[in-house]
This record gives sequence, C-alpha cells and structure tokens, in this order.
Amino acid sequence: MSGFFLLRKDLIDLDALQPRGFKILLEILVRNRHLKVSEVGFEFGKRYAGESKASLREGFRYLAHLGTLRLGNDALRFAAFAAIGLSGLLVNTLVLLAGTELVGFHYLLSVVFATWASTLWNFSLTDAWVFGDRREANRWGERLAMFAFVNTLALLVRGPMIYVLTSILGIYYVLSNIISLVSLSLVRYGMSDAWIWKVTHQPRARGPYCYDIHGIVTVWSETWLPELERFLTTEPIAQPTIRVRIGGLRSPGPLGRPGTVGATPDGRRFFYDDGLGPLGFWIDVTMGETVEVIASPFLRRSPHVLYTNVVEPILRWTFVRKGYALVHGACIAFGDEAYLVTARTDTGKTTTILRVLDRQRRATDTGAFLSDDLTLLSPDGRVLSYPKPMTISRHTVAAVNTPMLTRRQRFDLWVQSRLHSREGRRFALLLARTRLPVATINAVVQWIVPPPKYHIQQLVPRAKWTREAKLAGMFVIERGGEGEVPLDDRAALETLLSNSDDAYGFPPYPVIR
Repeated sequence: MSGFFLLRKDLIDLDALQPRGFKILLEILVRNRHLKVSEVGFEFGKRYAGESKASLREGFRYLAHLGTLRLGNDALRFAAFAAIGLSGLLVNTLVLLAGTELVGFHYLLSVVFATWASTLWNFSLTDAWVFGDRREANRWGERLAMFAFVNTLALLVRGPMIYVLTSILGIYYVLSNIISLVSLSLVRYGMSDAWIWKVTHQPRARGPYCYDIHGIVTVWSETWLPELERFLTTEPIAQPTIRVRIGGLRSPGPLGRPGTVGATPDGRRFFYDDGLGPLGFWIDVTMGETVEVIASPFLRRSPHVLYTNVVEPILRWTFVRKGYALVHGACIAFGDEAYLVTARTDTGKTTTILRVLDRQRRATDTGAFLSDDLTLLSPDGRVLSYPKPMTISRHTVAAVNTPMLTRRQRFDLWVQSRLHSREGRRFALLLARTRLPVATINAVVQWIVPPPKYHIQQLVPRAKWTREAKLAGMFVIERGGEGEVPLDDRAALETLLSNSDDAYGFPPYPVIR
C-alpha cells in the first residue's frame, strides 16, 4: 500500500470513499472492486530527510480501517458501543449497590442515580470513540441532552420492569437492573445512531420543489416531499394545483387546545391546530384554483407526516375533481394488462407484489411494477403509475431474495418495524380518540424514527417498471381462511372504497375529508 499511484479518476466512485489515515489506496481498491490493478515493485531506500508518518496511533487507525473494510463500519461501531456499554454497566452496578447497600436508598431510587452516573460515563466515551466522526450533527450540549433524554425515556420502561422482576418475581435487584439494561441496548444504539449522532448528508438543493404527476396535478412545495420524489421536475410551475408553504410562529388556533378545528362559513378555508404553536402540528388550507396549504414550521422536520397526513388526502380529492381516482391498492402489469391488488392496511399487499416481481426472472417474463400503496385510475380505464417508496418491514424484506439494503438499513429496520407496525398504527388510532395532541405526537415520532421507505429497485433490483397499462382485473386480499370468491362490480367497488378509507382516519384527515 506504499509507493506512487496512478489511477483513472473517472472509474472511481468518489462518494463511496471513506478514508481513514493515509492508506488511501487500500480504500480505493476495496470500495471499487471493478478496478484492474497492475504493479511495478520497488525497494525502500534509506531516508535522508523528513519523518515517517507511521506511529502507534496510525497503526491502530490502520487496523481499525482494515476491520471496517472487512466487517463494515456499522458492525465495528456497534461492537464499540457494546464494549462501552459493558463498562457503563459496571459503573451503573457499583452506584446501584452503593446507593442501596451503603446509603440505604430504596433500590428503585438507586436505579435513578445509577442511570445518571452511567449516562455521563457512557456519553463521554461514546461521543469520543463510537461517533467521533459525526459530531457535526449537533453541538456537544445538544448531544448530551439528547443522550440523557433517551436514557430517561428508557428508565420509564426499565423502572416498572425492575419492580416486577424484583418485588413480584423475587429476582435479585442487581440482576433485574442488568436484565433491563441489556434488553433495551439495541433500542438505545438505534436512537444514538439515527438521531443523536445522525449522519449529515450533503445538503439537498434548497426549495421550492416542483412535482408534476402525469401532467394532471402539479404540486409546488417549499419543503421536500420524499414520497413524490419520482414526480420531481426541474421545470418551474407558475400556477400549481397545490401549493405547500411553511408558516410562521403564529398558529391559526388557540394555544393549549389540542385538535382545534375551524372553518369559514363558505367552507373555502379550514384549519386544524394541536394548540402547541410553532412547536406542534397545525395546518391552514384555503381552497381555490390553487389549493393553498400553510403548515407549521415543525412539519419541515417531519416531511413524511406532512405528505401522508396533509398533502396526500388533498391530492385524493383533487384528482376526483379532475375525473381521476387515487385508490388504495398496489398494481402490477403483465404486458398491456394491469391488475389491482387491494387490501386493508398491513394485510400483505406489499409482500404479495414483491414476491410476484421477484419471480419475474426470465427474459420472457412480462410482470412490471406500477405502484404499491396508491394507484391512479383514469376515466378510460387506464392505470397510471404512482411509484411512492414502499413502507416495508422485516418480514417483507424476507420475502425477496436480493434486497439491496446495507447492514445499517437492516439494523434500523429492526427498530422501525416495531414502531411502524400494525400494532403501532392501532395504538396511534386509539390515541386519536383522546384529547392528546396526537398529530404532533405522530410528527415527533416519525421525525425521530422515520418510517422504513424504499423504492422498488432497492428491494427487487431487476424489477421492471411501466408507466401505464389497461386495467384488466382486481384482486382483494383478506385475512383468515383460504380459497377464492368472485366479486361482482358493486361489491368490488365498495371494497375498494372501504380499503381506501381504512388507509386514512388519522388527524387531520376527518377535517380534510
């Protein structure tokens, strides 16, 4: 790895390089395996001037780099996080014993003090040794506050767990504490990796962003809408169908009153406000030739919620006014014939589509992807593609053979699948019946842990894609039992409408509807 190097820059993926130390050639060769290498040997001569860059520190850096290239950066990072966690476990246990046995505190109070002590210990080491290359994401004080916040949230779960294990099941309190810490270690790592020391990407070009959906509806947005990425256009749109802007500090509703709804007598303007001002969820919508949407400043940080809970419901009714239907259903085409697959949310629609496409392996196979979550139907029976990123889970990924997901994405999926699951959605709908600011809670959760969304090419790399086809039939997937039951046109339409409504229902959808 020493000497003079000559290479062709146009053959190197510069974005993939992550060099450490001065062994840059090693980095280039491993991350660009398509390169052809030829060598001319030489012997080192005697050094007459200057100093060698080699040192004990560079030696350890070189070994760490070798491990990263061999095992992957995420594996080594998690190993370092786990090692520091073990040292923190020792600190936590010593403080717990001291507080309970020497000072005489109740063991649950000692757990609190032990958590604070191990939090400071773990943060100082984690910030320096695990995520030292990501400190630019947040300032030192912010990172410490976020780390303490995560451990405090974990303590709200650990406390009852320790009490049940110790006072009810009779397990030694120190062992109960260790069990609670180990059980939440993966969640803490996921929060640290994705939120506290998140990767800072190259900033995307600043808005506004313009989206053209098949020339039927156009969207102008002051903030990025990732679900509409495939419809992004560089052409400016002077008169969009929908305009999305981010509002100021003043919200339309009163403070302290979650779920406030208001509208003008003619119904041309309405708003929804969670009563938390700029820190919470609120929207102000004015109907007209252009639908004007003003969203709270916080929704800039939670674009998935802005699109799914605000823009998408407005799109549904906008398409209806233009004679089209944006229905809840996946769609796959065989030649010129398209088949709609609809189902209740979290019933297996995405998995079914992925399995079918994954089996289109021969050159003669004609199966092609149109859409997964939503499909656009035209008045003449044509189906137009609506290629949103797919929301997946671990069992969805297991249904295909060669998903192009990194180790980190697979690890993140472990956490995301539990939060953005059928049970998580059911719990959110239960919260919607309370007086809590559920729209804000939803936005915060999806800001901290974004939903696992991937385009079809990342899951089935060889999948074909088509822009439109003629609707030839519809399949309805239901839970329970086996077999096939034919549906008449009326029953099929009612099922399709029912499944479309089932996909929504979370605030502020009832207001937009």
